[in-house]
Amino acid sequence: MESIQYHGIAMGGKIYSLRMAKRMNQEQLAAVLNVSPAAVSKWERNLSKPSIEMLWALADLFECSIDELVGRTPGQVEELGIYDAQKFRLAIIGEDLLKCSEISRKQGLLAMEACIPDLKGGSRFLAFAIPFIMYLFMKQVDADAAFQLLENYSTTLPDAERQEGRMITAALKRIFAGDAPEMMQELISSFIGIDYRERKTNMSELLKYTRQDILDQYRDKKLYSEHTDLLEAFAQLGDFEIQLILRDTDNAALTAALTGASGCVVQAFLKNLSDRMLYFIHEDMKQWHGTEEEILAAQKKLLELGNFYLKKSEG
Repeated sequence: MESIQYHGIAMGGKIYSLRMAKRMNQEQLAAVLNVSPAAVSKWERNLSKPSIEMLWALADLFECSIDELVGRTPGQVEELGIYDAQKFRLAIIGEDLLKCSEISRKQGLLAMEACIPDLKGGSRFLAFAIPFIMYLFMKQVDADAAFQLLENYSTTLPDAERQEGRMITAALKRIFAGDAPEMMQELISSFIGIDYRERKTNMSELLKYTRQDILDQYRDKKLYSEHTDLLEAFAQLGDFEIQLILRDTDNAALTAALTGASGCVVQAFLKNLSDRMLYFIHEDMKQWHGTEEEILAAQKKLLELGNFYLKKSEG
C-alpha cells in the first residue's frame, strides 16, 4: 500500500508527533476517535490510512488542517546560510588570512611563512601561495605580475576550491599592500556572503573550544519549560538513528528543538554533528530568542522524523 507522505515523511510520523504533543497515548487517542488502539497503531506504522472522515476528526482534534496532516503544505526552503560546508571552510580560511595579516603587520611579511603549520583551514592553496609570492618578491618580480601569476594558478583549482583561491589571492594582495584589519575583514566577508557578515561571528572565538568543551556545557541543561519535553525519549536512541534524523533536519528546526530539550538530549544530537555544524548550532542556541510555540513546532518535526526509530527502540 502506498503511504501518504508529509514532506518526505510517511503520514504515520505526523500523527505520532501530534499525538505526543497532546500528551496522549494510543489508547486515549483511540477512545476519543471511537476506534480501536490497533487502528491508531496501524496509522502510525503506515500499515493503513485513516478515512476522509477520520482525517477531519484528527485535524479538528490536533487543531490543524487536513492539508497539513497529509503533507500538502509548501515545503520550507532549507536556509543553509553560514552552515553551508563551503562557506564554513571559507570562514576558517578567512581567519587564517586575518592571522597572516596580523603577523605581517607586527613581524613583517617574511614571518607569514613560519605560521603556515599553525593555520586551521588546511588550505593547500594558501600553503602554496604564501611561499610562492615571497619567492617572486625576492626575485624582484613586479607586484602586479606576481599576483597575476597567483590568480592564474587559482583558476586551475577544482571547482570546489576556486572561490577559496580567489579569496586567498585577493587577501594576500591586500596584506602586501598593508590594508587595515577592518578592510581585510570586509574583503573576506565579501567572498563568503551577506549572511556571514550580518552574523559578525568571530570564528577564532568559536574555534578555541574543543568538541568536549561544548558538549560539557550542556551536561546540566534543563528543559525550556515543562511542555518542551517531546524529545526526551531520543536520548535512548543510538548514534546511527540520531544521524539519520539529523540528515533530514534543517538547522533552524534543530536549533529551536534542542533549545527546549534537556542536556542529555542535546548531547545526543550534538555529539553526532560534524565540527562545523557543532560550532554553529551551539552558537545559535546561545543566541536563540524564540518562543515556546516555536520550540514545540520544531520538536514536533523531529518527532515525525524519529517516530520509526523510537518505536523500534521500544521493541
